[in-house]
Amino acid sequence: MKQLSLLLVMISMVCFAWATIDEHYEFFATTGTYTPITGTNAGISSDDVLSDIIPIGFTFSYGDFSYSEVKISSNGWIGLGTSQTYSNLSNSLNSTTYQPVVAPLWDDLSMVSGTVSYLMSGTAPNRVFIIQYENAKWYYSGPVGFNFQVQLFETGKISFIYGSNPGIPNNPSASIGINMSPGGVGWFYSVNPTDGSASTTIETSNISTFPNQGTVFEIV
Repeated sequence: MKQLSLLLVMISMVCFAWATIDEHYEFFATTGTYTPITGTNAGISSDDVLSDIIPIGFTFSYGDFSYSEVKISSNGWIGLGTSQTYSNLSNSLNSTTYQPVVAPLWDDLSMVSGTVSYLMSGTAPNRVFIIQYENAKWYYSGPVGFNFQVQLFETGKISFIYGSNPGIPNNPSASIGINMSPGGVGWFYSVNPTDGSASTTIETSNISTFPNQGTVFEIV
């Protein structure tokens, strides 16, 4: 009996060791309508700043963990929970330090001329927490502003939705995707917007073209 119990424990440990992000989520590229929100100002209309702790309004399940708060970076990513302390412009979904992160456009952005706002809408158990970047300059000194949103659903779904493409950014090199603990290979989804694919092993960290208006990336 002891030998059987030990064998079951060993099997469980092996299965856990090989668990990866794609056992929690699937990725889909689709299209939809970008609808601007009028929400609460996150107070990061500056360059290289991280917001104060912001309540989601419900418990958001993410992999094996749950979060009720976020911190928003002016550099195009959202930290789930409260562990992040720096706005980090060096996009790296493969990081074992900057996780868990939800990143609609992670690069050296500037919100000096723009606004990041948030809004919780709907009723339980189908509430949605929306984070909107409006007039984000990409790269930080870019000549035009870009609009995009992250939607965190009470059901656990994540959506990135992109507004109009107003022009060419200034020397950009972004990542789009998510990551989760413990970080590293197998624990991120990195989106390649050129073909609408996502990888858990290869990070596309040189994105230079803003997704077409109405592009939606869903992680379900």
